[in-house]
Amino acid sequence: MNGTSRPYFKTLSILPFALAALAVGGCAVNQEKEVATYRKVLDGKHPPAFVYHPGEPLSLEAALLLTNRNDETLASSGEDYLQALIDKERAFSTFLPSISLAPTMNWQQNRASFAGAPTTPVLTDVPVAGRYNVFNGFQDVANLRRAGYTSQQRKALLLDLQQTVLLDVAQVYYQVLSSERSVEVLLNSTQVQNERVRDMVGRQKAGVARPLDVAQTEAQAAATRVQLIQAQNNVRDGRITLAFLTATPVQDAPLADRLDVPVNLITADAALLRAQATRQDVQAAQAAIEAGRQNVQAAIGQYYPSVTLNLDYYLHKESFPTISEWDGILTANIPIFTAGQINANVRTAWSQLRQAWLNERRTRRMVAEQVRTAYENLKASSRRLNELHVEVSAAQEALRQAEQMYAAGLATNLDRLTAQDQLLSAQLSLAAEAFNYKVYYLQLIRAMGTLRRPDYPPAPTTAPASRPSPSEVNTPGPVRK
Repeated sequence: MNGTSRPYFKTLSILPFALAALAVGGCAVNQEKEVATYRKVLDGKHPPAFVYHPGEPLSLEAALLLTNRNDETLASSGEDYLQALIDKERAFSTFLPSISLAPTMNWQQNRASFAGAPTTPVLTDVPVAGRYNVFNGFQDVANLRRAGYTSQQRKALLLDLQQTVLLDVAQVYYQVLSSERSVEVLLNSTQVQNERVRDMVGRQKAGVARPLDVAQTEAQAAATRVQLIQAQNNVRDGRITLAFLTATPVQDAPLADRLDVPVNLITADAALLRAQATRQDVQAAQAAIEAGRQNVQAAIGQYYPSVTLNLDYYLHKESFPTISEWDGILTANIPIFTAGQINANVRTAWSQLRQAWLNERRTRRMVAEQVRTAYENLKASSRRLNELHVEVSAAQEALRQAEQMYAAGLATNLDRLTAQDQLLSAQLSLAAEAFNYKVYYLQLIRAMGTLRRPDYPPAPTTAPASRPSPSEVNTPGPVRK
């Protein structure tokens, strides 16, 4: 073995270790840093340090923060945004040269050796190969811009999804509060009606009430208990849903409502203007149009020639000519006939751009429709609240008069039951509308694109907190004869 071959074998001996080191380094990915990329979008640069302890009063702000932190759908959409950023880096990498170690071994059989037998020498080359894209018809530029607009689109869609998820949580939150308020009203009414059943049974035994009066009273009490059972079931279902959305055991947590709807609301025209400027889905649609334009440019760039520079520097060379240390090749590719493939790509890109235009136009119309609908719902709810307050007051007065007239013998038991039913219906409607009004307000700010997660952890609340309703109706049933 001659002296010149020793460096070669030394090179081959360390080659596996070098390749292993490169492979290990390339596989190392900081998972926490990757996740933090999209968590900064969802949480902000300084996420609030918030810890919820089971059993504490749960405010709406706390429920929103828990959902924003734990929801898997948001995290999955964040991964889409991360992948778009990675695609942008990949597009930028096409402007940089690629360098690789590409050892080759060639076997060549000679016809005869000095001993008269054929030989098969092995020729080994160990080049460092470099490749650089000199010109590619501006496709790389267009692809880089497209990737940038796509990442903006993914970010906007992530923020839009965040607002949708937060609105869903708020709606369930107030649905639970509304159901719990209905349970309170129905419990009070059930207790009154059960006492009335006992009174009516006593009157019948004394001979001053008819069996019809007892049957009517029992029927109304039973109907109220049916409503109570349904309301309690709505509470349980709503709390199960709230625990699912927040990914936190809040089934038994008291709810503390602290949301105050502003007295002076924004006008409908101002709400429309703000929505068109701030809605994230509108911004995503605009970014999709720009990405589509760059797709068209990239497709047209396929008609242009491409130029590539390839350089090889040899760490070890045995093939002919053995004295060369490096070589380079400059290649150009000019498309002459591609069987219509480039034309088809261009047509497809234009079609996708037209789709983006149509989607952006429809998104703007949808936003306008959502803002108008939410605004009208909020105004109508405000008017209904005013009328329901009047209705409850009038129903209370009607029941009082019906009780007095029944005691004086001027009204029937059915008149009294009818007044009681009207009061109960008005109270339930008022309880539900009070929370619907807040939901309509949240829907309006969501339609404007201004529903945000809380920037600060919720402060300890002193607001009255609701309690989960009993699992069963704990009121006594009607007294039977």
